[in-house]
Amino acid sequence: MNESTFFARFTRANIHVEQDDKGAASAEQNFQDPLAGIARSLTHEYDYTPKIEGALPPKLRGTLYRNGPGLFERNNVRRRHLLDGDGMIQALDIGCDTVRYRNRFVRTEKYVAEENAGRFLYPTWSTLAPGGWLRNVGYPVKSQAGVVPFMRDGALLAFDDFGLPYALNADSLNTMGPFKPGRQASLNSYNAHSKVDGVSGDWILFGQGYARHMTINVLILGKNGDVKKRLSEQVPRYTSIHDCFVTHRYVVFNLHALKFSPYMMLLGLRSIIDSFTWAPQMGNLLLVLDKEGVEAPRYIEAPAAFMWHSLNAYDFGDDIVAEFVGYDNPDHFIGANASLSAIMVGRQGNAVYPGTIRRYVINLKKQRVNEETLAHESYEFPIINPHRLGHKHRYGYFTYSGGAALQDTGVARFDMESGRRELFDFGCNFFVGESIFAPHPDMIYSGTELEEKGWLLSQVFDLTTQTSFFAVFAADRLTDGPIARILLEHHVPISFHGYWRAR
Repeated sequence: MNESTFFARFTRANIHVEQDDKGAASAEQNFQDPLAGIARSLTHEYDYTPKIEGALPPKLRGTLYRNGPGLFERNNVRRRHLLDGDGMIQALDIGCDTVRYRNRFVRTEKYVAEENAGRFLYPTWSTLAPGGWLRNVGYPVKSQAGVVPFMRDGALLAFDDFGLPYALNADSLNTMGPFKPGRQASLNSYNAHSKVDGVSGDWILFGQGYARHMTINVLILGKNGDVKKRLSEQVPRYTSIHDCFVTHRYVVFNLHALKFSPYMMLLGLRSIIDSFTWAPQMGNLLLVLDKEGVEAPRYIEAPAAFMWHSLNAYDFGDDIVAEFVGYDNPDHFIGANASLSAIMVGRQGNAVYPGTIRRYVINLKKQRVNEETLAHESYEFPIINPHRLGHKHRYGYFTYSGGAALQDTGVARFDMESGRRELFDFGCNFFVGESIFAPHPDMIYSGTELEEKGWLLSQVFDLTTQTSFFAVFAADRLTDGPIARILLEHHVPISFHGYWRAR
């Protein structure tokens, strides 16, 4: 690139950022679409007893933690994408006929520095740091700790898709600082979705390394915290990975056809999200790693499909069965009018392609994969009973949308053997977040039950009242609707993921 071309691009990039920042900041004050409440900051930190409608199950006792973005703007500069808020932990303590609600920001290095400065200082997924390209050279992004909450060794961990997770006191929600899983064996960076084997208790974590080639790193810790294995594989394509599949024997990564071009980003001229392009002609590439490190890594081609989240995977003879939500095109995520960015200025944007429930059957001997679509409506946020993770399961739980991919209005239970679906739909005036499965404390799960005892805990945003509530479902009677609603006094921005801590 010659000097004149470089500075021409630099000038255009600065104008682009300033126009986006100012336009979005003014639009935030006058949302036209009530759904845009999920992208409205919640700056107050609460601690109170909300009202309960219905009756809480007597044996549902514990704390539901949730994590998601809570703050989208500072000093009249607003982030450009729904992924771009500072992490906010919620805690819903459920006791005997009473509940307690709290929310606290994760006081990351980024959050504290920007709070003290009164303005944004660092770039994020979609938004360059204010001040021009020199402030963004090398793209000094820092963790927002705003995606996944997770309990380990008595600490509550807040994960992002890069950097170390942050540890919080699980009771007070005070931030304690960065946490290094595996201590000396810890990776330099972690992705959001670690996994715990439902039988062995092994904790499987992964992260990505970026240099001339992309590297996937895996850390496996035993139930007692000992390091069981550390794996590293240099992969043949640059992409972004948010989740993975784990079985008793393998870890599988879906290197989907999301092409990542980092060079303009590293020059400070383009954000991470603006560096992604969807390239379906590449197809997907599945990387299969043996957890023991004995078998050589396998690469198996698959049809192009974008994946945010896996449901589960398990070994089945010479095959791996892996189930997930897949998109033929992630138009809701990237592109000029993607819904996850349009919602930041009060519009819904593009979300044409639904997230469908899919199954890979990966034959390791023949090095091939068969892909099957199990349900064609729009779904997201797949979860299972955590006792079955990495092993054969029967039921999957999902959010459901009868329309655009962004606005999920219902909760679905899918029998992965028979294909039977049970559904409760709140209707078009509601937005439903990921449900969390709370196992019944008296049940021992084998994965073959005709019914599955436990509860689903869902966070729901009411577009009419602009307030949020938690819905409690009996998992095996989903169509009956919520048996209890826990009503908050305020709205909560989109909350991505949760964790149930039984008492």
